[in-house]
Amino acid sequence: MALMRWNDKTARLFRLLPLGSQAPAPSRAAAPPLPSQWVRDTFHFTPDPAQTAVLDTPARRVLLCCTRQWGKSTVTVLMALYHAFNAPESLTLCVSPALRQSRIFLQKAARFLRRAGVPYTRDPRDPLSLLLPNGSALIGLPAREGNIRGFDNVSFLILDEAAKIPDEVYTAVRPTRAVSDGRLWLLSTPAGQSGFFFREWHDPAAGWARFTVKATACPRIHPDFLAAERRALGEHDFAQEYLCEFRPSQHQLIPRDLIDHAVVPGETCFDEHDGALLSGPDPDAGSAASEWEEPAA
Repeated sequence: MALMRWNDKTARLFRLLPLGSQAPAPSRAAAPPLPSQWVRDTFHFTPDPAQTAVLDTPARRVLLCCTRQWGKSTVTVLMALYHAFNAPESLTLCVSPALRQSRIFLQKAARFLRRAGVPYTRDPRDPLSLLLPNGSALIGLPAREGNIRGFDNVSFLILDEAAKIPDEVYTAVRPTRAVSDGRLWLLSTPAGQSGFFFREWHDPAAGWARFTVKATACPRIHPDFLAAERRALGEHDFAQEYLCEFRPSQHQLIPRDLIDHAVVPGETCFDEHDGALLSGPDPDAGSAASEWEEPAA
């Protein structure tokens, strides 16, 4: 990734600091503009009303459950650049199901930087990265647990296509924000009724700012296209891909809502964390429940 030339416009965008120096205390007059206005001024990108609401939310933990092709990755790239420009020497980490998706995320960021005439190079910590003139870095990683545990003090953590990322990766990557208490954005189209993205979306006590955009509300997707997709995909897949509905997997024998309605409040019949099915009282252990094990074949 070639280093781009520094210019006067870039100097106006960044307040460069010598390494190890402290930024001056911000004043009210020097407060950055709202992200939606900043992306208009910096990249000449005009967000639609839904994208504006996402960009300008003050929430630090955000869930985006959106139709395919709405632009959730684009709006997240823009937010990542806004954060990187305004937080010198910060680290933004984007985790995607595959390396190709992480590369696409950074390629979008690089195109916006070139549009604004901002130079960038690679961060020495990872080849799939962008290093900005103020020391801020954006790094893209595939969703493999071993790739993640070496990163710390992440100030903006992004999980792209989160419904396709394994739970163990989510568990491993969350602590990278422990010191910074950084932003956390999960963005995805629904993919079944399991996994951390499904659970976080349906947990009312989790404290997320939630945004959902259906294809029928996206001004860039034509109704005729959606009608053709509904015929081609069928109602099940169309509702999940374009209407943001968490539909049961085609391999799921019993729908999730039937399972939820069958559970008696206050009684635990299934441990979701380790998959252990619990039986009734064990006569050999008093009133304690025993773990049921499938007999060997």
